[in-house]
Amino acid sequence: MATKNNQPLNKLMAQAQAHERAGQLAQAEAAYRRIIASDADFHPAYHALGLMAYGAGNLALAADLLKAAVALDKKTALYQRNYGEMCRRLGRLDEAIGAGQQACKLSPTDIDAHYNLGLAYTDAKDSARATKSYRNALKLNAQHGLSWNNLGSALEQQGDKDGAQDAYAKAVALNPDHAEAQNNLGALFSVRGQLDEARVCFQAAIKARPDFVEAHYNLSSLKTYRQDDPHLAMLEGVYLNRASLSDHARIRYSFALGKARDDTGDYDGAFAAYDEGNRLQHALLPTDERTADLMLARIIEVFDSAFFAARKDWRGSDKAPIFIVGMPRSGTTLLEQILCSHPSVYGAGELVDLSDVVTALTGAQAGQLFTEGVAGLTRQEMQRLGDEYAKRVWMLSPQSAHITDKMPANFFYLGLIHLALPNAKIIHAMRDPMDSCFSCYSRLFNDTMEFAYDQGTLGRYYARYMTLMQHWHQAFPGRILDVDYLDLVQEPERTARQVLDFCGLEWEP
Repeated sequence: MATKNNQPLNKLMAQAQAHERAGQLAQAEAAYRRIIASDADFHPAYHALGLMAYGAGNLALAADLLKAAVALDKKTALYQRNYGEMCRRLGRLDEAIGAGQQACKLSPTDIDAHYNLGLAYTDAKDSARATKSYRNALKLNAQHGLSWNNLGSALEQQGDKDGAQDAYAKAVALNPDHAEAQNNLGALFSVRGQLDEARVCFQAAIKARPDFVEAHYNLSSLKTYRQDDPHLAMLEGVYLNRASLSDHARIRYSFALGKARDDTGDYDGAFAAYDEGNRLQHALLPTDERTADLMLARIIEVFDSAFFAARKDWRGSDKAPIFIVGMPRSGTTLLEQILCSHPSVYGAGELVDLSDVVTALTGAQAGQLFTEGVAGLTRQEMQRLGDEYAKRVWMLSPQSAHITDKMPANFFYLGLIHLALPNAKIIHAMRDPMDSCFSCYSRLFNDTMEFAYDQGTLGRYYARYMTLMQHWHQAFPGRILDVDYLDLVQEPERTARQVLDFCGLEWEP
């Protein structure tokens, strides 16, 4: 182990640091390596070389060198902190968290140690512990805007939108040019329907960082463009240099530009932009169409007339959810908005609960198709499926008679819904095939929706969906109400009355 009294090495260390400060990196590296050659236990040289490797973009080498420094001196908090951050950037999150915890323990007043540990927890999707770390950093310095911004993200992940908004606002108040905080606050305003406030935030983010594609993308969804819109000119200005963007940024840029061109009537240009964004996204999210074809065939094979005839006297859950199914962008949101304006109905949005319950009870979590476990479900298990789904969903609004679930892909599970939730109402949102598919193709979804980013896979997905819906209509006629999107927008009152009547609800003006 190196000692503080090792004067020759300390002198050489000072010379190496002087080279580094002067930008003479080759000389600095050579000096650090001479130190290690002279004394392999001189940990400051390993740490310095590690930071140089990080500066050169070699994260793997940086982590190795910093790990060597930590191994030689486990009591220096700075070594632990920097090693943890390097591991985080490499995705080695267990090591990052372990080193971060040690750094905070060794130096509890080091704000960067707590902040970096929060980042590691965030990357590990442990938002509760991330929240605690960011709060620890803010106890040390309430002016630390980065901690406020990341605290907002952690709180938002936990569903605390009020707390998140307050945290983002504090970050923005400390620094109006904090582009990420402005964008995050704008996104939260957008989700909460405060669209004017959202636009102001996105514009501030773009002003602070003109190349911030995420803010451009978010703003594009909240405005209708004209030919003379300066934001359209900004988007067009990025076009020639778009190849320099990361795939993530380039995808968002393409969809933003497509939306802007679409609004101004430049349909060929819009399609070219959409096509570029979809092509890049499709490359990141390849589709398994063989499994999709097999899934369709097995659902039709398993849920045949004999299957339902053998279970015609089964009794499922007494609850009466309202399922709104169909293709994405087919009017499911508008239908839910109409229904949840009724005092008896709570609009829950797109829920994953049914898929989770089906996966658990059919054994599909082992990687098999859910259909393979269906035939073996007993009467009691089928009822438990309905009861478990209802238990989860009614926690959202215990007093409501009906709760809507507008997850479009629940059409895969209508056979199970028919048996496990016999009082459920099933509404099928329908839209012209071309309109439906192009609406999907022109949108970048928040979740995977991997079928939507290629015209071929999108068309085949639509064909499977329609084949399956026809099968369900034949299997249990009368249980599904088809609602055409054009009827919904052109004759809203007549269509709304039809929907409410189907759900057994009184008309509410």
